[in-house]
Amino acid sequence: MMRFLCGFVLGFITGACLATLMAPAPGRHTRQRLDEVWRERTSEETRARAKQAITRAREGVEAARRRLEEALRAGREAQKEAEKEMQARHEEATKD
Repeated sequence: MMRFLCGFVLGFITGACLATLMAPAPGRHTRQRLDEVWRERTSEETRARAKQAITRAREGVEAARRRLEEALRAGREAQKEAEKEMQARHEEATKD
């Protein structure tokens, strides 16, 4: 266990030293660039997700509109049938 821990610490220190020596820019610039890249990617992802949400919302609205139009059409037909039936009953009742 102790050997593993020593190897881990030695590897960590070696890696940190090599990363510091081989870094393409000073730490501040590297962090700034990473922050810029992160913001760009996050913005792109956010825009893509927003576009997907808008598309899904439009599809949902369109489906609801179609269902509403169908319900209105059916309601109008039912009203016409009811009016015909009421007219027929009225005519039959007034014949006597």
